Amino acid sequence: MRYFVPLLVVLAASAAADSLDFSSQSVVVVSIDSGTRTLQSTDVLKERMLQTLRAAYYDRDWTVGSYLSSHSLVQRRLERMNLTSERLGTKYLSDGTVSTEIGFPLTGAVLELILPVRSTPHLLGRTACPCCGQPWPEGKEPPAGVELVPYDTGDPSSYTGILIDAKGLESRPALFPQVVTESGDDVFSTDFAIPEQVTQYGLVGYFYDRNQALTAERIGSNPLVVRALAVAGTNYCDLVISQADAARVHGSKSNLELLSRCRVGFLVD
Repeated sequence: MRYFVPLLVVLAASAAADSLDFSSQSVVVVSIDSGTRTLQSTDVLKERMLQTLRAAYYDRDWTVGSYLSSHSLVQRRLERMNLTSERLGTKYLSDGTVSTEIGFPLTGAVLELILPVRSTPHLLGRTACPCCGQPWPEGKEPPAGVELVPYDTGDPSSYTGILIDAKGLESRPALFPQVVTESGDDVFSTDFAIPEQVTQYGLVGYFYDRNQALTAERIGSNPLVVRALAVAGTNYCDLVISQADAARVHGSKSNLELLSRCRVGFLVD
């Protein structure tokens, strides 16, 4: 499934366009050859890749371009980075031109470079003392260095992933979207994820079909499925869920482990 970023680089010789493929976490650049059988130079392809990446949504408020403009050191490092690429496929068109798709993976060095700064997450729903397992008093702040855990209700459910159903809401993909409650509490973001997992797999997976999600290793055959109520943010990329569903997502240590390993998917149109 390929989503096209808002600003597309349209080739003069073809209707084809460069795009950011959120399903594979890569930028796909289309090289058109009218007879010379030579691809565009590496520098040109890299600049087109960066132009497409800049136009993509970074999070609820920023595009990647606006993020880089506010982080000049990161921008310089990205522009100097040796980007890896691979040929994804070649098409021989009826007018004699040859169209070649070239993929630039974002996972790895690129995502690591632009990863948001991680903050300490806060659990929603009932929490417990990490030492004795007893319910933690509501409204009481834990001492410094003490991280609360979900209160164990004895629920035997063992989910393989977490799938947020946003069908019909016209959400937009982003590199670092967030799941929030109606009051704006953070249910899932980079704060809950292991940074190495984010850079290796991307924060969330995007799926257009439930069966596609259930057969994906990221989600598995028995996910916790939660219905999104709305989209949020300037870029309409964050998903809003109920407070009760947020408590379900944070309701067990195994669910938090799923969040930490980015085993989260968005079911979209």
